Amino acid sequence: MAWPGLVKEIVLLGYGSSSKRHRRGLKLQLLFHFSGCIVSSSGAQFTCGQFVYDARRFICCENTDLCKRDGTRDCCGRFCYNPTIGMCCKGKIRDRCDSKDASCCGDRCYSKKKQMCCNGKVVARCAGSESTCCGTGCYNPRWKQCKNGKIIFPQKSTYYY
Repeated sequence: MAWPGLVKEIVLLGYGSSSKRHRRGLKLQLLFHFSGCIVSSSGAQFTCGQFVYDARRFICCENTDLCKRDGTRDCCGRFCYNPTIGMCCKGKIRDRCDSKDASCCGDRCYSKKKQMCCNGKVVARCAGSESTCCGTGCYNPRWKQCKNGKIIFPQKSTYYY
């Protein structure tokens, strides 16, 4: 073992437990806490918070939660989630919108076809694909203008032909 002194200390710390299984768990947990990785007969094992895991089968989410490496789970910040029913928006798990074109606006879910994200606020599209953000509102640039985050009507031309 790479750190015999460390292992000896860890074993002594573990003897205070009444359960043999708990002592072994404490020994491994402390060893992993200090070293991060150990090679056992089954291959390399790592720690994720208090869990010992096989990196070939699991993903560690910010040293807190474990996700299976089976294509059905993903990390969102510190937590594992199912992307078919949820979305990760700014590190928060949200219910997936009813839309196939779902996206995040800040920490909220919205449909890009029907809505748009204007400065972190979800707003309804007002002019289909021509919808444009102005501040936190929507406008059609064919008929209106945006000035300093405010939607205005353009002034009529004073030119004569």
